[in-house]
Amino acid sequence: MKPIAVVAETTTETDIHTTFTTIVPIDLTKIFTGHWFLPAVQSTKNVTGAWDAEGQSRTVCLSDGSEAQEELVSYTLPKSFSYKISGFTGSLKYLAKSAEGQWWFETVSDGTTHVKWRYAFNPVSILTLPVLWVVAKVFWAGYMKKALTICKAYSEQDS
Repeated sequence: MKPIAVVAETTTETDIHTTFTTIVPIDLTKIFTGHWFLPAVQSTKNVTGAWDAEGQSRTVCLSDGSEAQEELVSYTLPKSFSYKISGFTGSLKYLAKSAEGQWWFETVSDGTTHVKWRYAFNPVSILTLPVLWVVAKVFWAGYMKKALTICKAYSEQDS
């Protein structure tokens, strides 16, 4: 079954290295503050590294009491990184079995970086597909846009 993907993009007024090194290790509690019924990130635990090498992992703890496991799949400074999320314990476990996130960073001009973030949910079944589509395309897309705006501000603040 094909994943349901959502993409968010922005351009920062910072160079690619600053943008990448600010966004990749950012504290998730600062950018995922909740959106509609989607919970905020409250903390991370079981962190196995600085989020700068393939294979590192962490447990993301959400404000509704649920958790998800996150693993860094690829890390190419300062161009891209990707991760996989699985083990949802909240209501999302009924809709998605996992998700993948991918980020790309590209220099637009001196001191300006284009950032593209793709997030793809893998549906549990064909029956959950329509509900997951609405959650992803309507609510999660808004959450991503909000988070990316915050990431952009942190990146530009650090320059």
